[in-house]
Amino acid sequence: MKILVTGFEPFDGFSVNPSAELAKAFQGRTIGEHRIVSVVLSLDYNKILDEVSKAINEYAPNFILCCGQANRASIAIERIAVNAQSMKRADNYGNTPETDIIDPDGPAGLFSNIDPHPLIEALLKEGIPASVSYHAGIYGCNWLLYKLMKWVEDGEYDYRVTFIHVPPLPSQAIEKEKPELATMPLNTIVCALEVIIKSL
Repeated sequence: MKILVTGFEPFDGFSVNPSAELAKAFQGRTIGEHRIVSVVLSLDYNKILDEVSKAINEYAPNFILCCGQANRASIAIERIAVNAQSMKRADNYGNTPETDIIDPDGPAGLFSNIDPHPLIEALLKEGIPASVSYHAGIYGCNWLLYKLMKWVEDGEYDYRVTFIHVPPLPSQAIEKEKPELATMPLNTIVCALEVIIKSL
């Protein structure tokens, strides 16, 4: 079985993104019967789909585990992507959507085709804070999950996909001088993804 792990480049003025570091940490690894490839995506609405489709066509993954940063205190596995996006928040390259609808012909929401509940249970058993999330925001993370699920719905690709939000790193709280920022060490985040992969 092949797994594609994706992360995003840094954003919001940070010099690092834990999801990018996570993707780098898993590149070329084998866990059980799963062979893993990874890619760090540009936070650029004009390039994301080209970058991820290139990886899908090259590796033909059975699973896609998209990862991104969220200012939450635990690992959050997304259950659904909503057909909405922010018209006020530009990507890293100044691109701002002209409409708040991702796909005018698409459904209001698309559920991930990976059940997050057993994955959350496995994480909690390992002592890793985790929860199911029912809203991935209206920025790049939700946008990517919706697009990937729409490809599945339209029959363009056949894979199982979910989105995993991870907390910022302690170094990010120091960088922004925000000691109140919820953080998690990278080694714990790496361990969490290992647990998720073993539980697929």
